[in-house]
Amino acid sequence: MKKLLFSLSLIAAFALTNAQGYEITVKMKNYASDTLIIGHHFAESQLIPDDTVVTDKAGIGVFKSKTALPGGMYFLFFSSKQKVDFLLDKNQKFTIEGDAKDIYKTIKFKGDLEYAAFAEYQILRGDVWQKSTDFNKERKIADSLGNVTRVKEIDAELKKLNEASKAGYDKLLADFPNSFMATFLRAAQDVQVPAEITDRTKQYEYYRYHFFDTFNISDARLLRTPIYQNKIDTYIDKLIPQHPDSLIVQVDFLISKSRTTKEMLRFMLVHLFNKYAGSQVVTAENVYVHIAQKYYLPEADWSDPEFIKDLKEKVDKKSKCLVGGRAMDIKYQTVTVDSLKIDALLKSLKLMKEKGIEIEKSGADDATKNNAKVQELSKYYNQFHGEQKLSQSKAEYTILWFWTPDCSHCKKETPLFYDLYVQKELNKKNVQVVSIFLNKTDLNGEWDKFCKTTEEWLQFVENHDMKLWKNVWSPFDPFRFNYDINSSPVLYILDKDFKIVTKRIGYEQAIELIVKELEAK
Repeated sequence: MKKLLFSLSLIAAFALTNAQGYEITVKMKNYASDTLIIGHHFAESQLIPDDTVVTDKAGIGVFKSKTALPGGMYFLFFSSKQKVDFLLDKNQKFTIEGDAKDIYKTIKFKGDLEYAAFAEYQILRGDVWQKSTDFNKERKIADSLGNVTRVKEIDAELKKLNEASKAGYDKLLADFPNSFMATFLRAAQDVQVPAEITDRTKQYEYYRYHFFDTFNISDARLLRTPIYQNKIDTYIDKLIPQHPDSLIVQVDFLISKSRTTKEMLRFMLVHLFNKYAGSQVVTAENVYVHIAQKYYLPEADWSDPEFIKDLKEKVDKKSKCLVGGRAMDIKYQTVTVDSLKIDALLKSLKLMKEKGIEIEKSGADDATKNNAKVQELSKYYNQFHGEQKLSQSKAEYTILWFWTPDCSHCKKETPLFYDLYVQKELNKKNVQVVSIFLNKTDLNGEWDKFCKTTEEWLQFVENHDMKLWKNVWSPFDPFRFNYDINSSPVLYILDKDFKIVTKRIGYEQAIELIVKELEAK
């Protein structure tokens, strides 16, 4: 019964607070019959309007609603594009006064001591900033002229300004220790490493482990300020080792701390999801897949169902070929190094092409036609050097090179890659390249194009005499799906245990990386 009464009390208290709403009166001289907008900050740089009024002939306007505004940093926006920031928390019935001709120096808040004190502090900070800027300009000139006396005088003035600003800050914290203003001011401050810690590693450790001492990730009010996103990004980008395992631990930590409100969870989830989805760092994909699978797909009920469906398909592919994971096996046929046998394959290809065209012209349905062409392709496929598996390789490193001769970039890069591979004598150092022809696997209606591209590939291999690496094709293996191949060329590096070392880098970078690794062993 006590629990029930307590719950009912909470509901009643919430209803009362919500029913109180807000009533913010603005009395602004020299601002008659003009528009005022009130809104809030969000994340790093977003300004979101909440309400609009037009002042009367006396410059008075009232923002009013039965629904309270959530706490955070708000702004009053004028038609002159000037903006005054203020903190808003529980008290939402007060008055803002000033003169539109000099808004920043005349603004006053009445009806709440905390808001009034913060406004005065902002005026102080603005004054300190302007005077400091002027002094620093003068100091630069005095220093260039060698006027040591004036430089010392300016330094003394700058010190006084800093002390005045700090005194104002300290007074606010002392006068309103439990206010949202105090929460915000503390959160905005940087971590101060004790002077006695001089070791760089220990300074970093202290900074990292105390980063959230005064910044409460779970406080939804801070999300509606300009500092929240920057704090999160600073922590995860600059203080955490940029290794996927370390980042995943911190992503889980941040998301767990954001579950105080749905708005916070949505922000944190979307922000981290977009951060790693858009990153050009290869290992960021591991973090992206983790966020998508663990959080976004099951929880992002605000997303379009079609987007969720596409995301699931994309993530399913990417999850099979993440850096650090074991590479999926590939069954393939290798092109013989015997030119006479390649010529025989080319002749046989012409016969297969003719049969395929005859099949296309037949009166059978599409499924029957396609099955017949697959049977012809299977016969042709079995004329190669013999089926192998990628997992049979005993190489120290294996480079997978996915390419096709109808890609202009591939035609340029592949011979250069081969020449560098030979020049570095990697074939003698147990480094294997498996050069995989990206044949078109959907044969229905594209038989002529498929055969033409296959002919170009065989001729390309023969013309460039690429005998020291494996030239393979695999028309029946789902490697496109397993290796997330949507473009060409694409490169993967595998170690001797078939773990993916890295991927989607240039061939020069790949060879340089492998050479360094071999030299280090």
